[in-house]
Amino acid sequence: MSLSAKPVQAFALGWRVLLALVGGFAIANLAAIAISQLPGDNKVDGIVAGMMWSFVVYTLVVISVFTVRTAWRATLLVSTLIALLYGLIHLLSVSEAL
Repeated sequence: MSLSAKPVQAFALGWRVLLALVGGFAIANLAAIAISQLPGDNKVDGIVAGMMWSFVVYTLVVISVFTVRTAWRATLLVSTLIALLYGLIHLLSVSEAL
């Protein structure tokens, strides 16, 4: 390993940590909102289930950010998950309004 590769690796590690913290938080909250909006008989049970599942989602996002090969793929993964969950929430809120 050359000396010039160390700052790049340090930046990639720092980016992954930031991505895991902020991206994982965003994805966990979006997942909790999406789960709470699923059709069910009791709204409070849906909210509690969403909050409980958010801990699992956050853990899985953090693990997956550090599992992928490059920091670019981790960024792509987190961005894609955020976009998909946001779209799902929008779809559920539109179908709920009908």
